[in-house]
Amino acid sequence: MVEIQLRGQKFVATPADIKNIAKHLPTSHGRKYVTIVGDKVYAPKELVDRLLIEKKLSLTRVDFTTMDAVRILRRLGFDTVPLKESRKGKRTLSSFAGVISLGGDSVKEGDLWYE
Repeated sequence: MVEIQLRGQKFVATPADIKNIAKHLPTSHGRKYVTIVGDKVYAPKELVDRLLIEKKLSLTRVDFTTMDAVRILRRLGFDTVPLKESRKGKRTLSSFAGVISLGGDSVKEGDLWYE
């Protein structure tokens, strides 16, 4: 259990909250970062937005930054990594092979990410 304060509003969250939210979301990725939950990846802002809705806070997606979301998810123990880390392309994506799954081959999907 982690106590979090975001834009002056306090709430408590657990890793189980994020895992439960992820079960009901399709996999997706943000423009710059992905959060790894289990063997799937999600946009960090999407996960935190759903968390705020679940906690009944009066914050919307425009009220916090992606970096706020990344910090919250890291505090909860989830890896959040840059999607285009130094534009290393397939070599960077290959380091996550077996961890990230978008429903196919993560290395082949790298071509879509690094156009």
